[in-house]
Amino acid sequence: MDILLTLGLIILLTKVADSIAIKMGLPSVVGSLIIGILVGPSVFNLIQNDLSIELLAHLGVLLLMFIAGVESDLRILKKYFKPSLITGLLGVLVPFATFFVASRLFQHSLETALFIGLIFGATSLSITIQVLKELNFMQTKEGSIIIGAAILDDIIVVIMLNLILNIVNPDTTTADILPFLLKNVLFFIFIYLFGKFIVPLLVKVLDYIDIPEKDVAFSLILVFFLSYLADVIGMSDIIGAFFAGILISQTTFAENVEHKVTSITLSMFAPIFFVSIGLNLVLDGLSSNLSLIIIFSILAVLSKFVGGFLGGKADKFNNSSSAIIGASLVSRGEMALILIALGLSDGFIDQSMYAALVLVIIFTTVVAPILLKFTISKHASKTEEVSEQTYNVSECEA
Repeated sequence: MDILLTLGLIILLTKVADSIAIKMGLPSVVGSLIIGILVGPSVFNLIQNDLSIELLAHLGVLLLMFIAGVESDLRILKKYFKPSLITGLLGVLVPFATFFVASRLFQHSLETALFIGLIFGATSLSITIQVLKELNFMQTKEGSIIIGAAILDDIIVVIMLNLILNIVNPDTTTADILPFLLKNVLFFIFIYLFGKFIVPLLVKVLDYIDIPEKDVAFSLILVFFLSYLADVIGMSDIIGAFFAGILISQTTFAENVEHKVTSITLSMFAPIFFVSIGLNLVLDGLSSNLSLIIIFSILAVLSKFVGGFLGGKADKFNNSSSAIIGASLVSRGEMALILIALGLSDGFIDQSMYAALVLVIIFTTVVAPILLKFTISKHASKTEEVSEQTYNVSECEA
């Protein structure tokens, strides 16, 4: 099929499917994923994955990671850093350890088990924020810590991804690990110094330049340069894109850039990426992984919920607030799908495992907003009961 016709078809079908998903109370990404499966080789075979689709999908990944970085509000992190860090760490480490052990029990290799653990350590910030906004829960203390934890969750997963890619690299020996770690440390030092000293100077220079969309252009230049740098030193390029977003998040034009880049990403590049996930899906032989899909789906919900709940309790929240925090971390969404695609391209997971993991991610993406709405509603009803009891006691005393 002609690439222009293919792109038009992908955007049309994903937007229709996204609309249906939203009307059903589901995250829009579910619609795009299902369209990818339907138009791919597993069902109707209307669209085949080729170099053009792969290139545009890869740009979609980089831009999604950039947006995740821009959405990382460092002010919230600073204000609630300690509780967010505790919750974020437990929200990553509990599912990481759970899925590492479960994967080993399913006889997967050490490398595959590490990568699967990392996939399920990820959290979807966009889906969580969507539900929190809908229920007017963003401005609460729990909401602030949830956002902070989800941001740190992404940063922790990105750092762990880099370490795992270095450690499991077949060309890496024990003697090579220290140089790899040193390069990683130098990369992050470079990012810090570049963001502290160079970016502010470049932003000032931009003030004297009169060209169309200079802020967006500067941001995209930073995305591609840092992605290239990360790739050159042996890291994943998506790490560079993520930290480009972190740097832009601290500029005065961050909100404007986020709005414009998000607009083009969600209208074109993200749909292509999510459809490409479905195009790589092979459903043949999926029945042999049925027990794994069921067990992993249960563990995917429980491990994140437990990690977040323990984080809430460690931060001195009551059970209902801790349950909200736990439920808020359940959705894996975009970050996990990016990691799954990376795992397939780098040979950490095979086609059958790829299909199984995508289905589990779809399950968590559907279940998470339902679970989060339920826990917030339950928390609200308990809060009302306490308020009524306090009011009645006050009346009696009066």
